[in-house]
Amino acid sequence: MPILCISNAVPHLRQPRRTPCKWICTIMLALLFISSLTACSSTSLQVQQATGYYYAGDYPQAEAIMAPLAQKPNEDYVLNNCRYGSCALAAGNLNHAEKAFLTAYRIMNSVNTNTGSRALGAVIVYDGLKVWKGQPFERAMAHYYLGLIFLLKGEYQNARAAFENSLFGLRKYSDPNQSLPPAERFARTDSNFTLGYFGLGVCYLKLGNANLAKANFLRAEQLNPALVPVVQKMYQPGTNALIFVDFGRGPVRRPRGLYGQQTVFTPAPWQVGPPPPLYAWDNGRPISNIAQSAMVDTLALAQEKRWLTMDTIRQAKAVIGTGMMAGGFAAAAYGANHRDQTLALAGLGAALLGTAIAASSQADVRYWQMLPRTVYVAPAHLVPGKNQLQVAAGPRLSVPIVVDYQPTPGYRVFYIRLP
Repeated sequence: MPILCISNAVPHLRQPRRTPCKWICTIMLALLFISSLTACSSTSLQVQQATGYYYAGDYPQAEAIMAPLAQKPNEDYVLNNCRYGSCALAAGNLNHAEKAFLTAYRIMNSVNTNTGSRALGAVIVYDGLKVWKGQPFERAMAHYYLGLIFLLKGEYQNARAAFENSLFGLRKYSDPNQSLPPAERFARTDSNFTLGYFGLGVCYLKLGNANLAKANFLRAEQLNPALVPVVQKMYQPGTNALIFVDFGRGPVRRPRGLYGQQTVFTPAPWQVGPPPPLYAWDNGRPISNIAQSAMVDTLALAQEKRWLTMDTIRQAKAVIGTGMMAGGFAAAAYGANHRDQTLALAGLGAALLGTAIAASSQADVRYWQMLPRTVYVAPAHLVPGKNQLQVAAGPRLSVPIVVDYQPTPGYRVFYIRLP
């Protein structure tokens, strides 16, 4: 009888293969988290405080906060001078405002600012490494404010040059289609900035060139027919003053996209409705029988996207970075499952490089917080001596402003910022 031998040896059970997938997945998730971070605003606490005081109507305090920032020669030098210029102008410090906007004006028009290592760093590392020069509508507004300050000071030739440059600032960012004749490429962009043409018209009137004044006023009316009664009132006998009024908040620049590689200005004008009309009084009496229309709408200007040339570079970096991350993760997982450490590490390296490229596609979201939603101009007749001016737009009513008007040839120019 056969003897059944029972072995006390325990059969070898095949254990599941242990792979480094756990740490591979952990690293992948960390890289994905890093790459998904969107661009953050580099706005400092001081700028936030100054912006708060500015829109609360405390312009001297806003100016005091921005003054030291405007002296620092860094990548925000131009932007902080624009911010400081807005605060100083609203506070009535024309000399400080002129210096700030003149500084911004010179650097904005310099061709050697963002070259060499700064330009390379902006492409490879981060867009915000460049010295901020603003989007074309921001540059146009900086030139406009410099022109306005010269008007307020009676320096009409300087004002004319600044207003002319406000138009050029938009013109050079026209349709990129090089096959079109220059006149066609420039036409669409010029039409966006009525303020420049109107300012030129005022300058030429002051300089005694009636024909050029009429031509520029006509261009402004063509672009915005609602300005016809404003221009007509300027030519009426007795009109001896122009009141420039800033109202509302301009556009806010925000990141968009998986990595913040795109930017968008909000809100769009159709989301908040048209600017309200302006009403003005002198010594309690209405200055005119018409409600003044807006000269410009910065929310509308900010929607013009064709000049954002860096978007194409950032988009490419986002696509390349995402592709490298996906390929690297796949290679790392394959190498880990097949115990190929070399392939796994190479894949992680590619994923890490892709993460860095994708993260570097984050857009520069710096912007000029003190820009108004719109600018009004109210032609007025002031009597010699003390005049108490007051303006209102929508729910905003300015405090009474007392000016001492002394008759001069042409127009006296005044500025009011509605809080």
